[in-house]
Amino acid sequence: MKFRVVISLLIVCIITSILIPIEVSGEMLERDMFDKLSIDDGLSNEHVTSIFQDSRGYIWIGTKDGLNRFDGERIKIYNCNRDEKKSLSSTYINAIEEDVYGNIWIGTDSGLDILIRDTDNIVRVKDIENGGTYLGQIKITTLLRSSNDNDIMWVGTENGLMKVNIKDSRIESVYNSEDENNLLTNSYITHLEEGESDGFLCVGTAYGINIIDSNSNVIYNSADLLDEKLYIYDIEKDVNGNIWILTKEGIILFNSIEDDKEILTIINSDKIKKYNIYTGELYSAVDNLESIKVNNIQCILGDRNGNMWISSDDGIVKYSVNSNKLELIKKDSNNSNSLISNYVTCFYEDSNGTIWIGTEKGISILNLNKQFSSISGMINEDGELDDSNVISILQNNEEVWIATKFNGIYIYDIKSGKLITKIYENDNLSLKNRYIKNLFKINDKYMGLVTNKDIILINIRKYELAEYFMENEYYCDLKYSYNDGENLWLASTEGFYTYNIEENKLTTNNEKLIKYNINPTTITYILADNNDSNVIWLGGVNTGVIKYHKENGVIEQYFNYDSYKNSVISSFITCMVFDSFGDLWIGTNVGLGRLDIKKNTFTFYTKEDGLTNDFINSILIDDNDNLWISTNKGLNKFNSKDGYINAFTKMDGIIVYQFCLNSSIKLYDGNMIFGSTNGITYFNTNNIEDTRVGVNEVVIGDISVGKNRVVYDEEELVLDYNNKDLYIEFFVPNYENLNKITYQYMIEGIDTEWVYLDSISYLSIKFLDPGKYKLKLRARDGHGNLTEETTMNLRVKNPIWRSPIAYIIYIATALILIIYIANYVKILRKLVDQKTVKLNKQLEENKKLSEEIINKEKFKNNYFVNLSHELRTPINVISSTVQLINSLNKEDSMTKDKAVKYMNIITKSCNNLLKIINDIIDSSKIETGHYKITRKDNDIVYIVEEAALNMSKFIEEKGLSLIVDPDMEEKVIYCDENEIERCIINLLGNAVKFTPEGGEIRVYIKEVDSYIEVSIEDTGIGISKEDQEFIFDRFSQVEGSGATKVSSSGIGLTLVKYIVKLHDGYVKLESEPNKGSRFTIGLPDITVK
Repeated sequence: MKFRVVISLLIVCIITSILIPIEVSGEMLERDMFDKLSIDDGLSNEHVTSIFQDSRGYIWIGTKDGLNRFDGERIKIYNCNRDEKKSLSSTYINAIEEDVYGNIWIGTDSGLDILIRDTDNIVRVKDIENGGTYLGQIKITTLLRSSNDNDIMWVGTENGLMKVNIKDSRIESVYNSEDENNLLTNSYITHLEEGESDGFLCVGTAYGINIIDSNSNVIYNSADLLDEKLYIYDIEKDVNGNIWILTKEGIILFNSIEDDKEILTIINSDKIKKYNIYTGELYSAVDNLESIKVNNIQCILGDRNGNMWISSDDGIVKYSVNSNKLELIKKDSNNSNSLISNYVTCFYEDSNGTIWIGTEKGISILNLNKQFSSISGMINEDGELDDSNVISILQNNEEVWIATKFNGIYIYDIKSGKLITKIYENDNLSLKNRYIKNLFKINDKYMGLVTNKDIILINIRKYELAEYFMENEYYCDLKYSYNDGENLWLASTEGFYTYNIEENKLTTNNEKLIKYNINPTTITYILADNNDSNVIWLGGVNTGVIKYHKENGVIEQYFNYDSYKNSVISSFITCMVFDSFGDLWIGTNVGLGRLDIKKNTFTFYTKEDGLTNDFINSILIDDNDNLWISTNKGLNKFNSKDGYINAFTKMDGIIVYQFCLNSSIKLYDGNMIFGSTNGITYFNTNNIEDTRVGVNEVVIGDISVGKNRVVYDEEELVLDYNNKDLYIEFFVPNYENLNKITYQYMIEGIDTEWVYLDSISYLSIKFLDPGKYKLKLRARDGHGNLTEETTMNLRVKNPIWRSPIAYIIYIATALILIIYIANYVKILRKLVDQKTVKLNKQLEENKKLSEEIINKEKFKNNYFVNLSHELRTPINVISSTVQLINSLNKEDSMTKDKAVKYMNIITKSCNNLLKIINDIIDSSKIETGHYKITRKDNDIVYIVEEAALNMSKFIEEKGLSLIVDPDMEEKVIYCDENEIERCIINLLGNAVKFTPEGGEIRVYIKEVDSYIEVSIEDTGIGISKEDQEFIFDRFSQVEGSGATKVSSSGIGLTLVKYIVKLHDGYVKLESEPNKGSRFTIGLPDITVK
């Protein structure tokens, strides 16, 4: 009895507290962080009527205008369309439940609908109903699946309670009737809730509460106990077995599992009464509760942690059954993470314990995982919030100095946490019209404050702006400073400097960096070496990591090389820190790196390893050697023992994702502070719990091929060979991590490594070859926890012509053909064998004869066509020049200069004719074997360089550049000087012909084994592989891709090949169309001496 009285008094306290003002602390509101889901996120309507989670993890949300399915990323809407039978019966959703087969039952105000899981089609009961129960035509108010019999579904309506047996489709009705006894107090069902034992069902109606046993018998109703009929809003159980019943007039409390479960406690606006529910006997009553008034309590939830969540029209009363504590949660217009609306319509607790709160403005999803404390904005002397963009944080003895961008510096006492003062302006100086960029300590007397206009000294003892720092000597944007006790090391937009504090002397170190091609103006971070006081480490934008000796300059530079894996992950360095093991941790714009200085090796960590973001803003190390890393999207803890990365975001109490660059500090007491664009986050590392807990597995959602939905039976998804555009949705039913889950996949048979998808929660596969595959999925939640693998077996069927039956038919047909052919061949083989030899001989003779005739004809045609072309060109030039001279002579306008010019043209053309004729003569000598060379010891380097020099002017006139690059200064070999020069000139001339203006010709000379190789390389039109096979044949020519056809007699390259052959050498050609050619002649490295 004592227990009952205590519970009753607590209920009185709850009701009373709704009217009595409650002081809501900032700490409580910050802890209760909400994510929001509204019409802006895709909900069909903001007024939420019901929330439910199915066995797969989907959240179903009923509204005044449609049903919504939510998976943490996507919202799918189901609604009413009067012209479509597969749509809902009504837009207004009252109740949602799932049956044993995974189908979703939907109660609307115009009937019952069932969403079939496998087909995603809606079946309206009114379209199939024939039993007279009218479930498809009346308002469905509530749904409940029996926990005692999975085939039983309880359906509450405006006209009674229906017990539906899904297995055999039997329906029993329980309702109110004046003509019958032992029935419900009213036929309008408002809520259903099961008791803890004996199969009891609590039925709320418009006129009271009823209890039904497992045989559908009404064993109790409140008509005999209460003078007034109570409208039942909601029924809920708490962790102690108490059933809480919300009514218009008050709260009814009933325990379904204790020895005194026949006791019913009723609390209304003026009394507390206790009844025996079986006899109606009144046990006790407490009167004169006139101050208690129930204010629109309509829904209640008992969560797994022993909290009762009770709605009102002014927020939520949260009551802890175990600790008897009350909290009021309300909407705060100044807090974007507060309750979305004070008008609460429903509660729901999902499988992970996440609390969903439905309101008239959408859904608030409660997150109770806050471990971090935050200050959003700095508190000034008037108690108001100022600028919250924290640029720098420094510790000075027992004080913390926090510099904000626009509103000065706030100084806090570390022990008390109270604000000591704020520095913004005084009689001499002011920070108006300036913004702060950095704060650094010079000595025990002064701080240095860097603004966008100047550097100002701050008197530490007086807490005031003192004077300008190095006003006449140094004016630039200071990006970072390091004080080694003797000197200030300054990184600025002007360079890298050393400032001696005692001597007031500024020294530049720029040349020491420029010597190693390092831009000194890009340094943004300076770190002292952990062992050598004469060494510092530098980092910056595209500088890599620089190990720097204070006197001697750069010792070593670690840069990012794409082709070399053992290099720093990026050359963009944001921060650095040494751990107690001597390893250097490096923050960059693309991830975290660790340099093992002893082994000189790098290790990298990115989002794929659990970081919330790859841009590292600052790194602190706690007393256990764990790294705390701020990024552009949250805070991370790197566990030094096993390398596991914990991620912390807004769900843990961090007020903002965007932390500021190098705005952090570890205090002497172990507390850490990180500055962000919206205030500071502070915590003691020993108080932060490891979030490495088990997380939900990835759930496979809707699957479609093209536009057609397919069903996955949890064993194997079978696809036809011609199925294309396979689309698979998936999600993690952990709604504490909205928009914070990243995914990875691997298809065994295709992928060898996990493919990172970031937050993309679907997979689109265009085509799969026939065969078996295994799709693996896993996810990482907002804390960095990795799920277990979810697997999905895929099988793509072979086309019918590759099926087993088809192969049997192929084999049988082949065997029949083989037998038939074998028999037929025996008959014909003798005849064929007799004629085969004779025909083969005749065919070979005819083929040889035909090829000889064709080749001779081709030879003649090519020879005369090319020869005539080569001879005609200089002759035409001579003829045209002579005509021009004659014309000028007739007009008496021929000058001496013109005469010389035209005679040079004629001379040049004559030389060309002579060269062609000489080539023809030499070609004839080659064919008859009478071509001779005279070899002696000659300097091959001199021969090549002279030949190239003679050609250089001609080459430059063609708009080409010539580069001669020998590997040696001289090299004597046994060769014919004139013939080798002729080869070089021929090859250079060939390169000029086929290289367009602006191109380049290179000549190389090098030793290769026992040969001297001379290579002539151009950037011309190139030669195709087909042409390369006959390029050295006489009278051949080349056609470049997309280039004008260039023709010649073809004798030049033939001569080159023959001359080199006479030297016992070789000729090689390397070429690619549109990229150029490389001709190489190899001459034996021998002398006669």
